[in-house]
Amino acid sequence: MNKAEVEKLLERYRDGLCTEDEKALVESWHSSELSKKVSDLDHSELIDAKIQIWNAIEEETALKPARRSLLWPKLAAAAVVLFFIGFVINNQLKKQFSNPQQISKTAEKIIRPGGNKATLTLADGSKISLTDATNGVIAKQAGINITKTSKGELIYTVAAQLASNVKKAVYNTIETPRGGQYQINLPDGTKVWLNAESVLKYPAAFNGEERKVELKGEAYFEVAKLTDKKGARVPFKVKSDIGAGRSQEVEVLGTHFNINAYNNEPSNKTTLLEGSVRIKNLQSNLSQLLKPGQQSIITSSSASVKVETVDAEESVTWKDGYFSFNEENLATIMNKIARWYNVEIDYRGNKINKTFGGRISRFNSVNEVLDMLQTTGAVHFKIEERRILVMP
Repeated sequence: MNKAEVEKLLERYRDGLCTEDEKALVESWHSSELSKKVSDLDHSELIDAKIQIWNAIEEETALKPARRSLLWPKLAAAAVVLFFIGFVINNQLKKQFSNPQQISKTAEKIIRPGGNKATLTLADGSKISLTDATNGVIAKQAGINITKTSKGELIYTVAAQLASNVKKAVYNTIETPRGGQYQINLPDGTKVWLNAESVLKYPAAFNGEERKVELKGEAYFEVAKLTDKKGARVPFKVKSDIGAGRSQEVEVLGTHFNINAYNNEPSNKTTLLEGSVRIKNLQSNLSQLLKPGQQSIITSSSASVKVETVDAEESVTWKDGYFSFNEENLATIMNKIARWYNVEIDYRGNKINKTFGGRISRFNSVNEVLDMLQTTGAVHFKIEERRILVMP
């Protein structure tokens, strides 16, 4: 049967003019083609396909009566497809439930990304899982309301009289696990985005001559401007004490910046996007002033504060939902992957001395991120449960 004959046959089928033998031929061909497509779909995708076809049938049957007589051949074909998808789904379910081991193997193949997860520790030591807490006011302490929003944010509301009258600072701590991130709005209006495996300690109310918080891990800050009763600006300080000669203090008056201060990274990096900050190396007390587009680097091998010009936006792509690798070494990249996907990394074979570049969504599966790196041909991966083997 040539192309023209096939087209005429399909037109007759569409118009309801086929013989029984011709209908059987078209429907058997359609089912065969469909089987090739659905064989690559997982259970949830098969169900979605079935629902979509059923919705289309309902939509078509809702048309005016004058058009319904022309629709029955189409609906008959759709019904065949619907029946076939149902048949495939049932068969796949039978196979899976008859072999439970197959389910676990399928589940292990895909490692999903992290999400909004964190634990809040109040001044009295009580802990609140922000992952499980319902939206709304989740805690009250000394007249301060702590609210969780539907967007995965934590907001502090402090009465004006409280901020000026409280003498003793009350500290809270928010901690994100591996595979977690969270945003918090501090009592002074400062916004902080916490990356995975990070800890931020801060006062529940700022009432002194300075605003001071402590960070371990990575966070992006948008610091609110604050003045005292005399109109002078109240400085905002971030201390990152991770030891091994990499401890620092960042002092700002109102600005946007990112701090990367993980224990398992070789340096403590601060990148400035807007405003100005002063970086102090707490081991030597040496300091440097950063301008927008600059990054400070503090390592254990030097008492100074090294400053480089960088693409500042690249340092905060994680906040916007992306991995952005800008000629980074493999160890740094794998640390990011380990923290976000909550996996263990195991290196096998010779060390890979190569840098990598590229950008990909953090909300893709880890498999897709690894595939991107593998296209270079310089590295290969194997996933065993929640462990990633890295090989040349």
